[in-house]
Amino acid sequence: MDYNRTASGAIQSVVETDSIEVIYQAANVRNERTGVHATVSIGFREKGRGAIPLDEDTYNVGRREDRERLVNAIYKKDAIKEILLANGYEHARMSMDLMLFQRGLYSFEIGSQEAERRGGSNERLQKSFVIDPFVVEGGGTIIFAPPGRGKSWLGMLFCVTVDAGINTFWPVTQGPALFVNLERSAESVDVRLGDINQSLGLPRSRPLLRLDRRGRSLPDVIDGIQRTVQREGVSFVLVDSLSRMGYGNLIDNDPANKAMDALNSLSPAAWAVLAHTPRGDESHTFGSQMFDAAADVTVQLMTDDKSKGDTLGIGLRVDKANDIRKDTAFTQVALVFDQYGLNMVRRAKPNEFVEIASQKKQSTSEQIEEYLKLFGAADATKIATDLNIPRTTVVSALASERFAKAGKDGKSVLFDLSESVINDVTNFDDFDTQSPDAHDSTPHPNNEVGGVQSTFNEEKLSNERRDDDPDYKGRHSSHAVMSSDEDIF
Repeated sequence: MDYNRTASGAIQSVVETDSIEVIYQAANVRNERTGVHATVSIGFREKGRGAIPLDEDTYNVGRREDRERLVNAIYKKDAIKEILLANGYEHARMSMDLMLFQRGLYSFEIGSQEAERRGGSNERLQKSFVIDPFVVEGGGTIIFAPPGRGKSWLGMLFCVTVDAGINTFWPVTQGPALFVNLERSAESVDVRLGDINQSLGLPRSRPLLRLDRRGRSLPDVIDGIQRTVQREGVSFVLVDSLSRMGYGNLIDNDPANKAMDALNSLSPAAWAVLAHTPRGDESHTFGSQMFDAAADVTVQLMTDDKSKGDTLGIGLRVDKANDIRKDTAFTQVALVFDQYGLNMVRRAKPNEFVEIASQKKQSTSEQIEEYLKLFGAADATKIATDLNIPRTTVVSALASERFAKAGKDGKSVLFDLSESVINDVTNFDDFDTQSPDAHDSTPHPNNEVGGVQSTFNEEKLSNERRDDDPDYKGRHSSHAVMSSDEDIF
């Protein structure tokens, strides 16, 4: 049999008859203790028409019983059986072709991984971000904090801002986002999504791609995630949480490597996974150091609960960054709750959350730079007052080439970021973010739009997936047209 690779990296062979083509495909081929395992898919297409998936299963490809079970399942479908038999493709032939396909599968997988001589690139390419500076395009991110610190809220916020293209809190590259929930009931996530949507000025019912499988582990759902990524063109996947990886003890290196390999198999989508920290130590992810080693970026999440629990401050600090400049900015957002749940999301005020601010590892210049990104030009006195830094220290820092005079307000000289810095970072003055007082704080039942006022317009929203968009609902059809190098499922 001839083999080829699909766009997702699966191995595929096509058997032709006079009028149909039967497609055999294997993904995630791996050598385990009990033998070679893979997720095997079978589909067919009539000449000149789109492909139809028949069935798939994950099993030991050396076991005849497993192979026969898949073939039997297909021929039990009367409509499919009729088409196959009408084209002279009998049960015994499919069984034989599947055996031949599986026989050479591992040899092709291993042979295709032989070393080759390759030179370095002649170009230096700037890294692009899905969420700047936390998630690199095509890369992986671990976000870690102790339990109960707002990680799931942040994960949902990440997903919706990417999916809707909202740059209010961090610059994003808009694209379809997928939220994988292995922790909570679908009903509870429904409510949380509605709260996040409302807080961002979106309809509560705005849909988001989700996979809700409470109590399941990553091996149970990874194939479905991969298919969704390919079918929907997903650019960002958020998994809640690392504790559900399901490959073994998290402190052992082998299970950690398998979990990271599974997440990296989601390429070209970028991924982020929420992780816990060890008891009594918030400085790193719980488990093997292989988790941190395999991630492109790790992000420490810190929280500060004030106003009798009504407001939760979340601070994000990049702890590790591979092949990119380690961003020293310290992003803070405020989640405001009422008796119904989350009511508002806004950017935190300078030094609003003392416990978070105390953990900053920023120079005076970095603090001023972050301040100017958020609030625009200001004089030295105001900067010093808001940041609680001596004015003389602020004046000295403003002499840096990273800052420039931006006019006067009366007798006061205003300062802003220099042109070189503006060209290197997103100018947050472009974002239409109102103060908390400007937002509607009406409780949920009567509040259709609350929280942050997003910058995208209704025309843009109409181009996105909507709950009333029949094209979106129709994407889940399994009768997608595919070429020979596209995946069946």
